[in-house]
Amino acid sequence: MKYAETIIKETREGEKVYNLEFGARAVRLPESDQLLTLVVVKGFGAEPLLLLTNVQTSQSRKAIWKIIEAYLSRWLVEEAIRFMKQAYGLEDIRLLNWQRLKNMMGVVLLALYFICVHIGMELRLAILAGHIITASKRFYGVTEFFYYALADGVGALLSRIRPAKMRSPLAEDPQGFLPGFT
Repeated sequence: MKYAETIIKETREGEKVYNLEFGARAVRLPESDQLLTLVVVKGFGAEPLLLLTNVQTSQSRKAIWKIIEAYLSRWLVEEAIRFMKQAYGLEDIRLLNWQRLKNMMGVVLLALYFICVHIGMELRLAILAGHIITASKRFYGVTEFFYYALADGVGALLSRIRPAKMRSPLAEDPQGFLPGFT
């Protein structure tokens, strides 16, 4: 490979070092005149990572690394979406009204923001995150994408709270609008 880079990924168990080798080459698919860029990255696993993109780039280290960073950022977004679907059971939601679905998504996104930013990232809340992960009662440990354990722990902690007897806000607003959501 033409270039090498060492990256360090922080996990719950500590730091994991990846020694990457990467390069790029202009290619064309059979029966196509479109020029594409094939980026090859070795070091993430046994097989090299192959990224095929229509982004025209120079062969410089910086330009190729920018494509690799874009892919890795996209992967984090995919992980967050999968987490949101699984942790909050979004595929099992049965709402009959578009506005209610938007309201529910607003609440889920607020919960996701709280877990990912305030609990998962800030150092001063690391102790709270540890208690929440412990409350999730996982036997097999916490994965590198530890937000699943956080969601389980928040669910376990909230399940201990007895809900107060309140009138439903939907009884007052038959359209199903939540305050602050339009």
